[in-house]
Amino acid sequence: MPQISVVIPARNEGELLPATLRSMAATPAGASFEIVVVDDGSRPPVGALDGRGLSLRVLRTAGEGVAGARNRGAALCRGPAICFCDAHLEFQPGWLGSMRDALASYDAVCPAIEAAGQPDRVGAGFAWDDSYAVRWLPVPAAPAEVPFLPGGCVLVRRDAFRSVGGFDGGLVPWGHEDAELSWALWLSGFRCGAVPGSRVAHRFRARHPYPVLLPEVRRNLLRLGCVHFGARRLARLAAWLGAGAAAVGQVQAESRPRRDALLRIRRRDDDWLCARFGLPI
Repeated sequence: MPQISVVIPARNEGELLPATLRSMAATPAGASFEIVVVDDGSRPPVGALDGRGLSLRVLRTAGEGVAGARNRGAALCRGPAICFCDAHLEFQPGWLGSMRDALASYDAVCPAIEAAGQPDRVGAGFAWDDSYAVRWLPVPAAPAEVPFLPGGCVLVRRDAFRSVGGFDGGLVPWGHEDAELSWALWLSGFRCGAVPGSRVAHRFRARHPYPVLLPEVRRNLLRLGCVHFGARRLARLAAWLGAGAAAVGQVQAESRPRRDALLRIRRRDDDWLCARFGLPI
């Protein structure tokens, strides 16, 4: 059995997906792993992939979105930990083993992530500013707690992932699914950390290779708030988004099954997380 399962969702990634697999195959990982590539409605579909000796499977889905595709891939995983990777990464030696070792102290971790070709642009985990925008955190000297784990590369114990119901499949097609999983993990009593001994490079792009509309991203953020926030913090978010009572009520109704499921295992609230990391929201 592999020590870790790697899930790579891909939609219209072109040559970047094969390049990611080549980098993964050529880089000592420090742990045994299998790979599940989820072709989430690419046009044209992902063709034959050269696994170069890797344990590789391809699952085809029909445009479920990043969160749904990751969940579908995770359902096929056999390893006790699951690493979710974007399809446009480059890896440095030991990247996976360092994160695996950190699971002795944390339930989910991320590496230091640099911008491809710009190693000085690097962060490890992220927080939010007062307008819910991402603020990358500096790379710590040793593994350290962070509020949010970037979905571009995150390793999570499979039992913790299942406990919180995985990613919120109601977030489509893209946007805030990584922060939402981090909220779910923290409020359920799990710990999230950044591992400076692991490093990957991420190709940050000016636009997505598939349609992503701002109203959908903003709705995803509102859904995150409906699932995890108390009344005061949700009201602030709704006001910032310009969402009226009817819009909030509709999203609350749609997200109630996830909120109810997470409330049953909740050990902390949103005030705790914001105080713990100084989130100004």
